[in-house]
Amino acid sequence: MRNLASVLCLTVLMMMASGQVVFAQEADAREGAEKKFDPCVLVREEIIPLRVPDFNQSAMWKKTSGLKGSERPRALLSVVDGGQIAIGSSIPYDDKTGLSAPQIQMARTDKNGKVIVERWSKAANLKTVADAILLKDRVIVLSHLGTDKDDMIGLNFLNGAGEERSSQMIQDKNMRLIPKSMVSLVGGQQIVIAAEAISRKNSNDSYSVLIWVNKDGKKLLQKEYLPGVPNKPEYIGRLENGEMVMTGRVQNEQGNNAGWVVRLSSKGEIIYQRPYARGEHSVIRRAVSAGNGSMIVVGDALPAGAGDKAAWVMKLDATGNPVWQKYLTGKYAYSGLDIVSFEDGRLNVLIAGQPTTAGGRQFARIVTVSMNGVVMGDESFIEGANAIPTRLISQGENRYLLGLAETGFSKEGLPDDMKFIAYDSWVMGLPPLPPFTNECSGAPTRTVDDLP
Repeated sequence: MRNLASVLCLTVLMMMASGQVVFAQEADAREGAEKKFDPCVLVREEIIPLRVPDFNQSAMWKKTSGLKGSERPRALLSVVDGGQIAIGSSIPYDDKTGLSAPQIQMARTDKNGKVIVERWSKAANLKTVADAILLKDRVIVLSHLGTDKDDMIGLNFLNGAGEERSSQMIQDKNMRLIPKSMVSLVGGQQIVIAAEAISRKNSNDSYSVLIWVNKDGKKLLQKEYLPGVPNKPEYIGRLENGEMVMTGRVQNEQGNNAGWVVRLSSKGEIIYQRPYARGEHSVIRRAVSAGNGSMIVVGDALPAGAGDKAAWVMKLDATGNPVWQKYLTGKYAYSGLDIVSFEDGRLNVLIAGQPTTAGGRQFARIVTVSMNGVVMGDESFIEGANAIPTRLISQGENRYLLGLAETGFSKEGLPDDMKFIAYDSWVMGLPPLPPFTNECSGAPTRTVDDLP
């Protein structure tokens, strides 16, 4: 019996060494770990290291377009026929004469990605294109106009073929105006423009303004936000119930930039405005409604001290309190640029990856996130030597990516105005996300007359 007991004891010890025996505490620990990764459990704050980018991704189609010169695509618009319109600015370049005056660039593709319109339009004193929107019978381009001593807002009205039909200019005798973003209000009769206003007397005095215009560009109203506190808008968009959201950055007491969200009525009255300081500097670039007054915002956060820039995604409740926030990191510097919400509860976050000391190439990354902040998917895209994304839109189940692709070669150490000569505008049609069932949404509402 003693020999049998010794054999059994030895057997148990060997099984323990090989991992074949699991005690009750270990089982509980493993069960706890599984619960920790439950996609329905809310993790309020999390740093998420992304994997090495995988560029073996499928696309329905992709197009690059442009003249020899510097391209700056800014907006991608959905057309009712299933096509898209890309709007930006283009600065032609000649080897002998150098850069010429900027032009408005429009490229229109059909539902299969075929380019059916490509046009360049001249605009007096154009510096760059900031944004564009599509109304029923026109494309409205938000332009940054100016000279060395002045900045103003331009509105260029194009038809579907890219031909300019009219234009308007908005100036302020006390402030230089640098347009950033615009949105049409419900019904399309009014447009709201977000701009940075800089004092003509003191260039350090800058803040955000919203300007209401009618559909023909006539100025109706202008409102200032936090004058005296340096701030800058990045985006203006619509929320539920006719409300709006403005995002950007605002300087805090320490002199650092904090991410900034202003929730507004359709008339520009502040419902709340809040700074969100993260690390050394932060900015919020985009926002989308998440229902019940909540929203998802995306931007950048620069860690205090050492560390690469992270893409920052955050959900806010109806009063602006953070519900959850995620920092997407890796061996690149990441910037959060855009966000798309789908009916099934998933989000697509567009981020730009830039090489750091670890090396690499510039590329576009789309991270799929649940409404609970759980990363569910990750796609990486590159075109040419480098790719810089700018916008992401959805159209039905499909998705469309706009950006810049380095299709030529440029010398090292070029000045800023020559940096993008080797780049062309880049549009890519992406397939739908894989099927998904939202297990965290709860069971449907039942009534007493439900049938089996």
